[in-house]
Parts: sequence; structure tokens; C-alpha cells
Amino acid sequence: MKIKFNWGTGIFIFITLFLLVNVFVIYKSLQQRNDLVSEEYYPQGLEYQKQIDRFANANSLKGKIAINQDAGGILISYPGDLKGRIIKGQVVFFRPSDENADFNDSIRFDTALIQYIPVDKFIAGKYIAKFFWTMDGKEYANESAFRVNK
Repeated sequence: MKIKFNWGTGIFIFITLFLLVNVFVIYKSLQQRNDLVSEEYYPQGLEYQKQIDRFANANSLKGKIAINQDAGGILISYPGDLKGRIIKGQVVFFRPSDENADFNDSIRFDTALIQYIPVDKFIAGKYIAKFFWTMDGKEYANESAFRVNK
């Protein structure tokens, strides 16, 4: 049996290939994870002006928060403006590609204004450290991106 290749056969082959490609794309798109950055994004959006004020307060400090890695862990250096002050706050380590790797820690530092966090709490890759603290009745916030190498 010989198949004649004419307009009808060409259109049938084109439509069949088009449908197969669409089925493949739909299948692959259903396999993708689509985690939200935050489950409670709407209330956070309403609080955004307060957050802008917190960032402005942190930017008014003379020094900046620096994050470095050594062989055993992550070193967070806080600005000298925090020395001798009562600080209450937390740092959120946010991993954009995997919400299961996120974790919180309280802000606590030694007399040299350095906080040490063991590297085994992290997995290798990019993190964003979000700092929130209260000092002298004012609220502060800061964000720093860093990469963990193992």
C-alpha cells in the first residue's frame, strides 16, 4: 500500500505534530514547582510603607551588615552603631529556589559585633539574609544576598 502525499496528508501530519508538541509542553509545565515567595503576600503588601521606613532607618546607620564565609561557617559582621545597644531581632535566611531550606535565627553577636552560624545549617547555593531588629524604639530592616559554598 502506497500513501500519496498531498495537501490533506501534509495538513494531517502538521496538526498531529502540533498536538503532540502541545501535549509534551503541558506535561513538562505540570512537572514544574511553583512555590510562592510568601504565603501571606497580600498583608505584606499592605505593610510595605512600614518596610520602606525600616530600610531607610537601616541605611541611615554609618556601617553596613557584611556576610562572609570561612571554612566552618557564615560570619555576619554588624555595623558599629549597634555596639552597646539593646537589640532584639531576627534574621531570616531565605533560599529562593527551595523553601524547605529557609530558616530563622535570632540576632546575637559577640563584643566584636560578629555572629557565627555553622555552615552545616545551609545547603550550597544562593541565600538572601533578611534582618529585622528593634533598637532604641525604632524598627530596622536590611537584606543581603550571599552564596554558600561547600
